[in-house]
Amino acid sequence: MLGENIRKFGFWMLDFLKGGEIRSHYKDIKSVMEDNNSKGQSSNKYLSRLLNHAANTTEYYSEYKEYEDIKDFPIVDKNIIKENRKSIISNEYVDKKLHSMSTSGSTGTPFSIEQDLNKRKRVLAEVIYFGEICGYELGDKNTFLRVWTDQNKKSKFGAWKQNLVMIDISNLDKENLENVRKRLKGKDKIKCIIGYATSLDILAKYLIENGDSPEMFSVETVISGAEILTETTRDNLKKVFGANIVSRYSNQENGILAQELVNSKFFIINNASYYIEFLKLDSDEEAEIGELARIVVTDLFNFAMPVIRYDTGDLAVVENHYRYGKVISEIKGRERDFIYSTDGELVSPSAVTVNMWKFSEIKQYQLIQNNKKDYLLKLNGAKGIYDDKEIINVYKSFLGEDALIKIDHIEGIPLLSSGKFQTTICNYDPANFE
Repeated sequence: MLGENIRKFGFWMLDFLKGGEIRSHYKDIKSVMEDNNSKGQSSNKYLSRLLNHAANTTEYYSEYKEYEDIKDFPIVDKNIIKENRKSIISNEYVDKKLHSMSTSGSTGTPFSIEQDLNKRKRVLAEVIYFGEICGYELGDKNTFLRVWTDQNKKSKFGAWKQNLVMIDISNLDKENLENVRKRLKGKDKIKCIIGYATSLDILAKYLIENGDSPEMFSVETVISGAEILTETTRDNLKKVFGANIVSRYSNQENGILAQELVNSKFFIINNASYYIEFLKLDSDEEAEIGELARIVVTDLFNFAMPVIRYDTGDLAVVENHYRYGKVISEIKGRERDFIYSTDGELVSPSAVTVNMWKFSEIKQYQLIQNNKKDYLLKLNGAKGIYDDKEIINVYKSFLGEDALIKIDHIEGIPLLSSGKFQTTICNYDPANFE
């Protein structure tokens, strides 16, 4: 506890000596997010400031100087940013030191976004604020369960400064799971676990199998990100840790875009730092409340490389909330992770997940669609426990009775290099089907 308080005090003292910019960002985020009168809507001045800057200092957006609304700006994606990155970087930052945030490319096209120093400070303030609202305080001992490589590994000093325990989950066999279990029970007294939903699911099941319970750990908060957190996984994590369990929606390119509140099933949107649009799947019109929509993000604080109307590739459903205005009721994952039923309807990865709840003994599963009616289902831990025909019948109930489903029993399904896991893979494109 003393060490945690010292870190927290030291962080804010260092920020104070440097001008208190992170503290200023933190207060601004807190003010916007907790202002009931505005229902969390971002200040228009931030949006107009960003758009004016982009139009006047970048080659790519120079033709939009006479814009009247953000809708006058084009929607971009990773490929467009990659192809035009030099012309998107502001001429005010060409010779300045920038921070490059790169995506792994595990769920899409790999690329990087350049961020200026003020944007980095905003991101730090976001992490602090959104950590606090789910019970994680700056300075608390924490761990990030992920694949740690030479590219992302923290230095000893960097890990000490963040009070971070780096636990690698490249392999989640029993031996490594036991090592993680011992580490969580050890002298580190880890209070917060951050990880991907699939890894957290495998870990929770292992701990439950070994009879573990909350009093054996010091964990107070579990933050799941990058993948859809199922109710089964949430319940298992609650059972074994007795902690606050929340799902966070964020990306490397921007930062924390939305997060669940404790004991809620909706995500509050980070309107303090982003202007987020929810657009129809087949057009750039605003989606209706309750309709599946594309998530399109404008980063209000990256002036080095303005990210305006960036189509993240993620899909969500939005609802109205009496206090918070628009909230995300469901994050459905990336559009490219959706598969198709035999009659051509989109099937969300979450639909696959929900239909697997009854097969609780299965350790891992992955559904691959190779053609209109051809599917491969990889299963780890099902052989000898469940009847293949029963599983196939469940899948046919939402894929179509004419679905041709082959089951492949395997020992393990590897994680992607990022530490994420793909529940569904679609190798079928209806547009190319004859």
